[in-house]
This record gives sequence, structure tokens and C-alpha cells, in this order.
Amino acid sequence: MRALGESLGKVSLWKQRFLLWGFVFTMAGMIAGCRAPASVDIPLPSASTAVETSTTIDPTPLPPPPKTLIVCLNREPESLFIYSDAYLYGETGGEARAVLEAIYDGPLDIVDYQAFPVILGELPSFETGGARLEEVTVAEYEVYLNPETLQPANLRLGNPYLPVGCTGTECIESYPGGEVQMERLVVEFQLLPDLTWSDGEPLTASDSLFSFDLDRDLTIPTTKYLGDRTAVYEVVDETAIRWTGIPGYFDPEYATLFWKPLPQHLLGDIAPEDLQNAEFATRKPIGWGPYQIEEWQLGEQLLLVKNPNYFRAAEGLPNFDRLLFRFLQSDSTAAIQQLLTGECDLVDESLLGVSAAATLKQYAEEGRFKIDWAPGSEITRLDFNNAPIGRQGEAFFAEPRTREALAHCIDREALLTDVLLGFGVLPDSYLAPGNPIHLDSPSLPIYDPDAGRALLSEVGWKEADDEALPRVAYGVPGVAFGADFSFTLLTAEGDLNDQITSILQADFAACGVEVQVEAVDFSSLTAPYPVGPVLGRGFDAVLWPWPEWITPLCEMFAEREIPTEKSPFGVNATGFNDLVYNQSCERVLLGRVDVEGYSQALLDTQEIFVQALPGIPLYQAPRFVAYNNDICGIEVDSLSFSVFFGLEHFDSGAGCP
Repeated sequence: MRALGESLGKVSLWKQRFLLWGFVFTMAGMIAGCRAPASVDIPLPSASTAVETSTTIDPTPLPPPPKTLIVCLNREPESLFIYSDAYLYGETGGEARAVLEAIYDGPLDIVDYQAFPVILGELPSFETGGARLEEVTVAEYEVYLNPETLQPANLRLGNPYLPVGCTGTECIESYPGGEVQMERLVVEFQLLPDLTWSDGEPLTASDSLFSFDLDRDLTIPTTKYLGDRTAVYEVVDETAIRWTGIPGYFDPEYATLFWKPLPQHLLGDIAPEDLQNAEFATRKPIGWGPYQIEEWQLGEQLLLVKNPNYFRAAEGLPNFDRLLFRFLQSDSTAAIQQLLTGECDLVDESLLGVSAAATLKQYAEEGRFKIDWAPGSEITRLDFNNAPIGRQGEAFFAEPRTREALAHCIDREALLTDVLLGFGVLPDSYLAPGNPIHLDSPSLPIYDPDAGRALLSEVGWKEADDEALPRVAYGVPGVAFGADFSFTLLTAEGDLNDQITSILQADFAACGVEVQVEAVDFSSLTAPYPVGPVLGRGFDAVLWPWPEWITPLCEMFAEREIPTEKSPFGVNATGFNDLVYNQSCERVLLGRVDVEGYSQALLDTQEIFVQALPGIPLYQAPRFVAYNNDICGIEVDSLSFSVFFGLEHFDSGAGCP
């Protein structure tokens, strides 16, 4: 996962959001080895023993046992410290996120591509005055955001900068020396009143500042992306905090620039470099959420009980008295079996991949248990190398019509129905259909092998005399005369990718194109330039997942992100380079959502992508959760950090509608 984080380092807004609140997506496989299921051991209050007397006394009814929800996770979290190396980049980050949803409620939830406040009064906006632009005088050597590199820099003679009122690359000026006027973004956040930590201590704005300072510390393994773009993060009063950006930096997700509080009264005296191993940070963190840790049986289970100081306790929340996380270290088959036997009330997504879809569908249709799902936070794409390095005469995909023809040859509906069993969606641009700014039309080329074959012939890919042989190049731009249309498709190891690539091989073979599949481990696949097989730009085509987020990642196909010696961590492996696309993406990357032209620029990037097809979005695979028929209140969202974001509302029995 670390290799992925480094190689995708410039896809910065997406990645930093997860580090800011302590979350990251795990894009590798999630299933570990099997072992016998652990016994379920739920501590209960002792029943009193009746004392025999000569007087008959009606026994006092015992209170009902605590209402307990048993949640089964795959692996035991290595650490619950949100800035630990294990949490940010380790294999158990997903399980840790699930547990921390019970301990921390928010501070923000991401649902339906929107941020919602949890412990904040409201999200700041330009309309309410919570966000504003202010003019600032900037002198030589002061830190600002270079609008061409989009990196923080010291202002020097001749450097490009955005003067006041400039919202695009067309009005960039060169620094002449002396003092110049620029704009910077200021955002203020207001905490709900009377928030407390689970130990009863007040939760204040200073706890968010403490978290920010930790994030900035060089011994803490976070990216520093937002920290480096922050001029000041300062406490206004006990419940208010203000973020001020460096001049020229405008974050389209400014309403989320609030650092997740950490308890300064417990952790403040511990050196930052020691927090990775501090028990109060890694094993016994306190929060403000619906539950607090009661007992951790290492390797087996983690018991949480209601937090008496939860800020929503007066509403009767949470609905369950106790929450028991069991660590199965198992596969989906064993997890589903334990759901059927009652050893699990709910099976987390860490145990349920696409391979479990058939079983989940069958049992749900039989009424044995319920499932909920949503498209996941990644789009799996087939990306083509539009401009290969060191491949003279083998630029198979330099011609846009070739890419269009191959899109006609792919039966994406078959991928959805035969492999995903209908669980998933088919994107029509580099954005997911659920994204509010997704372009509804035009759509990708439809599945039409006849049209694909005809277009290949038009480009110059002629059919061989023997239908079993691949097509041959006759005047195809960038391809040597007489070359066979035979290419290598790289992908990560895994059963799902094996199924998908087999279908792609058959689809392309029907159009006269030969495909050799090469599966490698995920870290190798995503290794940076120049050593990586994909980002080193010597590949033919690659099947890989890419993150979906609130702010579109248009830079995936922008010139500025083509991996080179000067830009070794670029992420545009396709080498796609379109002038209008670049200009539109630059406007998006400058982040001025408040000005005219931003939304149109987003639409333009999608239209150009669909027309040029540097890659073909294939599908969004699902994220699943399964639970017994007595449970209610569960909702799965594409971008939520965990399926437990609404945990306090989970209920059972009479509490369900």
C-alpha cells in the first residue's frame, strides 16, 4: 500500500482527505488465511443470588441482558492511532476504520458525494460567511502556491503567481519583485457546544489544533500536503478554529479543512515519535462517539460499551448497549456460515469481496439474512499507453479510432452480469455515475463488435487470411507495417482480475486482436517512474482500479501528470495529452469553485475523455455488508469511510420499523 501511496502522490486532494481524518482506501485484496472461528465471549452482569428466608418474597425480575451487536471483521487492527504507519498504510486500515467509527463520530461524514457535519454546527460556505477570500500583501521569499506547478514555493523574481481577481491560467503574471497583492482562502469552523471526551474532559478547538500540529510533525508519517498549504491553523475560542491557506491556494473541498480532534490532555505529554507505540493512542483511544473501549482480548475480540458522555445520548443513541467486534481472520465462506449460525450479527465488508456475491445473493433471496451494497469507491479502468517510451513502431493505441474500436468490442454488460452478478455500475466517463457532476451524455461507445471490426479495418488493421491469427497493421499511425495486433495486458494478481481479463481476451479475439495477460503483485504494478511497468510508460495496456472522490481527479489524464524525469511521480501513465483537456483541468485544479467556468471545465474534461478514450472505464465493483434479519438502520455509501458511519442508528427487534 505504501508503494501505491507514493506512486499516486500527486493525486493529492483525494489522498490527503483520508489522511486528514485518518482514513485510506485499501486497494489490494482483503482476505487472509483461514482458522477456526473464535468463541463468542460476551461479559454480562452477574445475577444476584436469592437469600432464603421464612417469608416468601416474589423474586425481583432480573434486568434484561445488555443489547449487544456482534460485528465480525476480517483482521485485528494493528493500531487505532489515526496517524500511525500501520493505520495509514497497513493491511488492517479498513478494520481500524470500522472500530473508530464507534469511538469517533465524524467529525464529518461523506455521504452521496457530500460532506455533512457531525460535531460541527454547520459546514462553512461562502454564502454563510464561514469561508471567504481576503487580499494579502506578499513579498519576495514568502510562501505561496505556484499556479503552474501547484506546489508551495518561495516567491522569487520571475515566478508565476495569481494576482487579485485572477481565477485561471490565462491571467497568470510573473513576479516583478517588491510587494504584490494576492488572495488567500480563510475558513472558520464552529464546534457544537458542550462536547466532551468519553472520559468527561471537555473537547475543544485546541484538540483539533493539537491534531494539526501532530500531522505537521516530521516524525508522523502523513503526506503533509494540506499542512504545507496551510498558513495558519489557529484557535479562535474554545469551540471555534480558523484555517488560513497560503496565498494562491484554493481548496474546492474547503468545508472539510477541519483536523480530527485528538485528546491533548492524554497525548500532549507524549513525544510525537512515541505515539506510534503509546497504548492510549494505539489500543485504548478515547473519543466522543457512541461507544468506548471496555475490553480488548488480543487476537480474538474487542468489546465496546455505551459512552455515557456521548453528545447524542439524550436522543437515546446509540441503540445497542454493547458492541462486540470479533476478528475472524477468515474468508467469506466461513464468515457467512457464522452469520447463519448467529455467531455474527453483521459481517463487515472486510470479509465480503466480489467472490462472495453469488452466495450473498442466494441467501438473501432465500430470506436467510439481509445484504446491503453500494458501488465502491474505485473505478476499474482499461488504460492504453497512448505514447509509449522506447517502443518504436509499437504505439498500438496512439490512434484514437483504435481505442474507440476496442471500446465497441468490450461487452461491459457481461462483466456486470456474469462476473459482478448485477452488483455494480458501469461508468460512462472517468467519473462514477453517482457523482453529481457526472456527465450524462455523450456516453461511451456501445457494445457492437461489427462496428469495432469495421473501424479497425478503417484505421489500417487488416484481417489476417487465417481468422485464428491477429490483425496486421497496414498504414496504422505509429505502428510498423506488417505488425500483428497482439499486445500485453498488465493487471494485479487476483481471482476477480483473472475473470475480467479472460472476458476481455475473448472479446478482443472476436475483433481480431490478440491479448496476452500478465498478472503481477499490486505494489509492482503501481511502482513509480522509471522502474514501474506502467508508470514507467513501457506497457501496452493495464487493468487497474482508480479512486473516486468528491473532487474529480482530472489530472489522471493531464499533461502535467505524465511521468517523466522531471515529474517522476506523475500518474498519467497513458501519456494522453490534449490541449483543451489540459486547459480545462488546470482550471479545475486551481480550485476556484466560486467562479464561473469551474463547472463547465469539469464537463469539458469528461466530454474530451469520452471522445478520445485514453482509457475505458469498465465498472465500479460493489462494497457489501451482510446482517441478520433482525437488524436495521444500515446504509452503505460509495464514498463513506466505513459502512459504520451511521452506527449509532443501528437497531434490532422492536426498535426497527
